[in-house]
Amino acid sequence: MWWRVSWIIVAFWLLSAHFLRYDQLVFTGIFAFAPLGLLIKHPLVIRLLQAILFISVITVWGTTAIDAVQMRIAHGAPWLRLAMIMGGVMLFSLGAAWSANGIWRNTARHCKQAL
Repeated sequence: MWWRVSWIIVAFWLLSAHFLRYDQLVFTGIFAFAPLGLLIKHPLVIRLLQAILFISVITVWGTTAIDAVQMRIAHGAPWLRLAMIMGGVMLFSLGAAWSANGIWRNTARHCKQAL
């Protein structure tokens, strides 16, 4: 289970670094500290973090990839490597969101046993 938690933490820190690059300190802080929600052993918190990661793939990484590739094409610069890197970042974040399913199953099972 430690690898799932690590994967999710790195995905959120990657989002945090993206917003730090653009001096959006509020979003930087939110995404940097969001993995602390994993300390709350409730299935809804895990689902919320999973949804945030999934939505960020589309809204953050998707739009960033499109904008950066269009800018490279407009300047006549090579863009294929950038597109592959951004695709890798998007797949990494999707993988982190998917790995939260294992944490969710464990916490849901734990909550049912506590009742």
